[in-house]
Amino acid sequence: MTDTGQKHADLKHNQALPAAARALTLLSSYWSLLSTAEENALRLWLSSGDEDVRLEAEFGPLLFAFDIDSIRLRDVIPQRILQSDTHPYFRQIRNRGADKVDPVVRQQMRGDLQRWQLIRDCLPDIGAGAGSATFPADIDPWSTCDPFHAASPPWSPAAARKQLLTEFQQSSDWGTLVDALGRFVRTHGIGENQGCVAFRFEGDSTGANLRPIPDFAAFDLSWLAGNERRIARLQENTQNLLAGYRAHNTLIWGPRGCGKSSLIRGLITRHWLEGLRGIEVPYRSYRHLPQLFDLVRNRQERFIAVLDNIALERTDPATRVLSMVLDGGLESVPQNLVFYATSNFKDLVDREGERPQGPPAMQADGAPGELRHTDSQSAVRRGFDPQGFQRLDERRALDDRFALKVFIDLPTKSEYDRIVMAYAQRAGLEIPESDLLEHFQIWRMRNNHDLVGGRTARDFILACYPGHVHRGQRSEPDAG
Repeated sequence: MTDTGQKHADLKHNQALPAAARALTLLSSYWSLLSTAEENALRLWLSSGDEDVRLEAEFGPLLFAFDIDSIRLRDVIPQRILQSDTHPYFRQIRNRGADKVDPVVRQQMRGDLQRWQLIRDCLPDIGAGAGSATFPADIDPWSTCDPFHAASPPWSPAAARKQLLTEFQQSSDWGTLVDALGRFVRTHGIGENQGCVAFRFEGDSTGANLRPIPDFAAFDLSWLAGNERRIARLQENTQNLLAGYRAHNTLIWGPRGCGKSSLIRGLITRHWLEGLRGIEVPYRSYRHLPQLFDLVRNRQERFIAVLDNIALERTDPATRVLSMVLDGGLESVPQNLVFYATSNFKDLVDREGERPQGPPAMQADGAPGELRHTDSQSAVRRGFDPQGFQRLDERRALDDRFALKVFIDLPTKSEYDRIVMAYAQRAGLEIPESDLLEHFQIWRMRNNHDLVGGRTARDFILACYPGHVHRGQRSEPDAG
């Protein structure tokens, strides 16, 4: 560059510094992407004079305040934009959908993106890979050790984020990226929820929240062998939820290890792109369930609240809370929420099939005289509980809150063989079917596993996998 060209670039740069400082002051009042230390260092840089800007020694405050070990300093702001959840534009997309954002809010976001671009353009090109497009690696070390673990599940925002960051780098007007940013947020979420399709509901005396489950245990629904018609009922109910209709609370019951929980995970895996999300509700959070409604109501996503392996005692106070939350409280259940419970029992509370002893109260007059006692109020049979049936109804009220009850049965022998083979194929174990099934029978008897469901088949393949890899028959697992 000639001396004249350099002077012109310096003049243009120094004129931009005050405008960038004003933009930073405005943005920090309602959409700050920086910590206090980062913002102070950036203000110091923007207030530097023409000569100081080119002095490498002045990079110190910026390098100290920003963590740029793996990325360029100029990439920090675009990354923070993609991970932000505070701008009204993002919140409206989450609650209404990208096509229903207020035009005024959209225009505000367009201008704010341009302001952040002005600030970014005033930053020095320093940091890892300065002068080229570099991004943090998205590496999952466990994916090479677990044949059923997907290194990059389809809901991972990594690929879309990288593409959008490239567009930020190449664009001369960030305002034109407002719609692309909206589509990204609509698909992958915002803030700490980005890339999460499942959450854990936690509550305490201070309130309740949904904590992201970053490593969701995905499951291919087609792996479940047998029970096709029963699974289809649950699939139809889930599609009703996705279509905006009222879906039924469902109890999925059957023997252990037959895929009850996997069935729910499979539904989330299949329908995540349509906005289906899972909420794991641990027992300790049951009493806070009424607060769940406020967390999901009016959001665009559709939620399955999962009550896994539920089995309550007769005196457990959680039965009353669950009954009220599922159906019976004054507050309506949000249209975008349904409860799926799994259990080894069809009867969640009255698992012993209790029957009240003695005749109903209105028949007490007909009881033999020696079994009756009379006082001024009533004549009842000695030892008879006149409200026995009512107490039984109260305990069974929780069962009635699940309109659908789906039984998952044991697989047949041929179905079980197909399950073992499917897991082996998924893990890349190239073993003849007869040999594999023979080894499976030996392994499950040696480890005292009776034939139940897919869990035993999966554990067998996991036991075989390390040795198979070490023998060199497979260099890397299938992560798909």
